[in-house]
Amino acid sequence: MSVLFRRLFRLTRLSLHLLLGVFQAAVLFGFYSLAARDRVISRWSAKLLKILGIRLVAGTPPEFAHGALLVANHISWLDVFLIHAARHVHFVSKHEVRDWPVIGWLAWRAGTLFIQRAKKSDTARINQEMHALLRDGAWVAVFPEGTSTDGSRLLRFLPSLFQPAVDENLPVVPTTLQYLTAEGDYTNAAAYADNVSFGTSLWRIAGEKGIVARVTFGTTIRSDNRRELAEAAHRDIAKTLGFETTSSALSSADSPSGTPGGLPASAQ
Repeated sequence: MSVLFRRLFRLTRLSLHLLLGVFQAAVLFGFYSLAARDRVISRWSAKLLKILGIRLVAGTPPEFAHGALLVANHISWLDVFLIHAARHVHFVSKHEVRDWPVIGWLAWRAGTLFIQRAKKSDTARINQEMHALLRDGAWVAVFPEGTSTDGSRLLRFLPSLFQPAVDENLPVVPTTLQYLTAEGDYTNAAAYADNVSFGTSLWRIAGEKGIVARVTFGTTIRSDNRRELAEAAHRDIAKTLGFETTSSALSSADSPSGTPGGLPASAQ
C-alpha cells in the first residue's frame, strides 16, 4: 500500500467516523445513561485510534469509590483519545477549542470543561465545576506541563493544577503517555508541538505504517500539599519514561502560563 493511498483511505474513514460521532452525540446521547455515554465515548475514541493505524496498549486504571485527578505528560492531540479509550475523564481545555469545527462541539458533548484564560473570574468558575465533578465521583484530567512536547523530554509541572485534588482530599493518578514504533523505539511521529499545524500533524500520522501508543497508570498519590503532589507525579512519569528528574522539575510559577488541560503549543 502506497503512503498516499494509506493516507486517503484512513482520512476517508476518519471523516465517516466523525460523522458517526456527531450523530451519536446529537441524537443518541439524550437516551443514554451517564455510564452508557462514557462507554460510547471510550469505544468511539478507541475506534478513532484504530482508524489512524495506532495500536493502543493501555494498563488498567485504578478504581475508586470517588473521583480522582488524572495528570499526564502531553505529546499530541491524540492524547485525549488515548486516555478516553482507557478511561473516560473530563478534560480542562482552553475556550477557543469550543469554537473549532466539529471537534470543539464533540469535545463539549464529551464533557470537556472550557476555560477563558484571559478572564481571572473564569478560573473560579472552572474550579467550581471541577470540584463538583470530583465530588460526584468523576475523574478530571489535566496536563500539568501546560503545553506539549515531542515526547523526548518532560517539562516542569504546574502545582496549581493539583489544587482541586488537595481541596477535595482525592487521589492523583500519574499517567504516562508514549508513542513508539512497532519495535518499541521512541518516535515523534504523533507529536503536536512547536509550530506544527493540526493539518500537518494529521497528514503525517495518517501516513505512518503503524504507531504503538502506550498508556501507563502509575502509583496513586495523595498529599495535602500541591507542590508535593506535582513533584511526586513528575517523578512517577519521568521514571516510566526513563528520564532523570532534577530540582527544576517543578515549576516555580503558581499559576498556569501554558495551555491548560490538553492543548498543544501550536494551538495557543
